[in-house]
Amino acid sequence: MPRVSVIVPARDAAPTLGETLASVSAQTYRDWEVVVADDGSTDATADIAQRVAGVRVVPTAGGLGPAGARNAALEHAGGELMALLDADDLWAPGLLAEQVALYDREDGRAPGVGVVCCDARLLTAEGMLGETYAQRFGSPEGIDLTGLLQANPIFAGGTVVPMGLVRELGGFDPATWGSEDHDLWLRILERGRRVVYNPRALAVYRLREGSVSADLAGMARTNQTTYRNALRRGSLDPDQRRIAARELRLHGAVEQLAHARAGRSPRAFARALPALARVVADNPQRWRGWARRGALAVSRR
Repeated sequence: MPRVSVIVPARDAAPTLGETLASVSAQTYRDWEVVVADDGSTDATADIAQRVAGVRVVPTAGGLGPAGARNAALEHAGGELMALLDADDLWAPGLLAEQVALYDREDGRAPGVGVVCCDARLLTAEGMLGETYAQRFGSPEGIDLTGLLQANPIFAGGTVVPMGLVRELGGFDPATWGSEDHDLWLRILERGRRVVYNPRALAVYRLREGSVSADLAGMARTNQTTYRNALRRGSLDPDQRRIAARELRLHGAVEQLAHARAGRSPRAFARALPALARVVADNPQRWRGWARRGALAVSRR
């Protein structure tokens, strides 16, 4: 079996999937397979994927979302390592070679690597390459569980994760639609594993209208699920529990503000203000960073 299984969830991805899969075919590292989970597409997504050598298509009835589609693909994956790729993102030819080599080196030096990640360039809807993911969202260099509770700076595309660990944890949680990668990273670090970061921008992350990450209210809602789950698992120390509780309040307030901005609830601002006041008092720098990220997401709607 190939050593690396590239997991690609796809729904109506015909405009971009061919270019995405071509970037995998161009990898200098050759010991891979691609499993595309077609999440009920109504376009030529499956046909495009089936024409690419080394790609297996897993059809689903649809409506699974990114987490459920990834889980469907994982059921058919045979690799020792899982690599994540969205159906509209791109890899540089050396991504897998660098990420697998980094995993082997760091895990050989000190066993316990849970996630190997890299940086990416951001591609606008107009086709312009801009800043990097780390420049916009922060660098995951040296991040631990406490830091990951405060923010998720890990770019999921191009991450390499031990497949056995993913299966042991039960894969992705469909209840965390849109933040399923953050939820998985938290569970991995709760197991005592660590993140290894490659600062090279080896991927292209496409910013697009209608993406899950552009829905600020929806992201805030699923982030609340992620933090509730982290608190319920009971693996956090007292300081980490305080951080998770603070983040839960923050995302609740952001959801209310997003609804108010959309005109869904004119009184939502008033309901959100007490939670916002507590969050700002707890950590002003954290609020400024989240507000910047939220404003950027809303501007893409």
